[in-house]
Amino acid sequence: MLYLTLLLHLLVLSLSPADASMYEEVPDFYGEEATGYGPVFEEQPVDSIYPEESPEAKITMSCRARANPPATYKWKMDNVELDLETQSSHYSLVGGNLVISKPIKTKHVGQYSCLATNAYGTVISREASVQFGYLDLFSSEERESVYVKEGQGAVLLCAPPPHHPDELSFRWILNEFPTFIPLDKRRFVSQITGNLYISKVDASDSGNYSCIASSPSISKSVFSNYIPLVPLAERPTRKYPADLKVKFPDTTALVGQNITLECFALGNPVPEIRWKKLDGPLPPNHELRMSGAHLHLYNVQHEDAGSFQCEAVNSRGKDYHAARLSVEAFPEWVEQISSTEQDLSRDYTMSCVASGKPEPRIRWLKNGQLSHRKEMRFGRLTFDDSGMYQCMAENHHGVIYATAELRVYACAPTFEHHPVKRVMAAKNGRVLIECRPKAAPKPSFSWSRGTELIRNQTRMLIWEDGSLEIRNVTHDDEGMYTCFVENDRGKANSTGSLVVTGKSQLKQCSIDNALHPSFCIIHLL
Repeated sequence: MLYLTLLLHLLVLSLSPADASMYEEVPDFYGEEATGYGPVFEEQPVDSIYPEESPEAKITMSCRARANPPATYKWKMDNVELDLETQSSHYSLVGGNLVISKPIKTKHVGQYSCLATNAYGTVISREASVQFGYLDLFSSEERESVYVKEGQGAVLLCAPPPHHPDELSFRWILNEFPTFIPLDKRRFVSQITGNLYISKVDASDSGNYSCIASSPSISKSVFSNYIPLVPLAERPTRKYPADLKVKFPDTTALVGQNITLECFALGNPVPEIRWKKLDGPLPPNHELRMSGAHLHLYNVQHEDAGSFQCEAVNSRGKDYHAARLSVEAFPEWVEQISSTEQDLSRDYTMSCVASGKPEPRIRWLKNGQLSHRKEMRFGRLTFDDSGMYQCMAENHHGVIYATAELRVYACAPTFEHHPVKRVMAAKNGRVLIECRPKAAPKPSFSWSRGTELIRNQTRMLIWEDGSLEIRNVTHDDEGMYTCFVENDRGKANSTGSLVVTGKSQLKQCSIDNALHPSFCIIHLL
């Protein structure tokens, strides 16, 4: 009767699978021979500052994705898709790059993102801004002369003209270009306001001063009208206590940034600037420059946060200023998603975790569209769940993306790539014969030895993954072993053999399956 049952089992496996029309249809690009993959960005757009006086009348926003089949590209501005055909006078595509010809400030300033699409799905790039950079000329009004008694301090105001972006660098010239004013313990130029500070004026400071403001973003510099400085002799020269005029504000830095805190005082004698951290020692990554007026902190870390104080000291008195340094962080991945193939109808969860300060908000995109799910948890996967997924982690410092393809597949079992192998085992030892078909959904497993069906017992156990374990191996266990598998797509079987050696000791073996690290498996090729 057992022999007849096994023959019937083998006969059923030889028949064609049930009519596929009763199952969910498998998309062509998810077939067993599928070799394509969804888009993965190799180049994304970056923030662009277009000088208003640029001789090159175009802006190029880069976008390139690796994909098979090749990706097609679209662009969005301020989250609205650009119609490149109706706006062809300004926009064109070169590969995936967006070229903006004859840019107009009122039309083209905004946030741009690129979408790359193929048969497997769509991904969207990070956003990149287009801004117009400018640095106007200084006011043409004459600057009034500044009269200062010798020994007193002086402040010459730069008053930089309208500009964008905000970052400027400043220098001052005396009488003519390029005689730049040397900066030392007595003279200081704030890189925040551009003002020139002279702690105590002497006769040698007489002359005409001009502020130079430079924009590194658009490679442009402009000069102010001259400001005459007239020292007034006073005998004897009076002494003045330290008086802080440049005071660093409460500052927020990002982890990994380099920052500079400014502090400078007027006074006679010239004050000495000292720095300290009120809630601990100064960070080891600090450096004093400009005769102590600049405190540089390199590669700032969270532990560098705290209250910093600068102290100005001379023989006539002291002055203090303190402000707080806060350290925050751009989002950074702790755990991110990766591309995967998953069986039809199984449960699956995508997860990503990011660190940052403030704590990043997590959002999800599927094929470039924002999902309202808080987490990507699938109760029973369907083919419609296949696609390109992106996890976004965002705080007010920026946003990062992690991209992965989820491919849901289903197929009848096949042993084409992993047939059951011939295995050697030691007498009285243990052995594991693996059964590793490709199948989706996960199949059911059964085994036979010759024509005898195997059931779980004390010595023989069929694992959840289909592998067959035999304990206390004897010579009687030698023979042909067949693994039978079945799911709702079809059935298959594969046969291997077990050879039993006479000795129970093996000098060397390799673990063949991480799921069963206690077993030694020897394959005879």
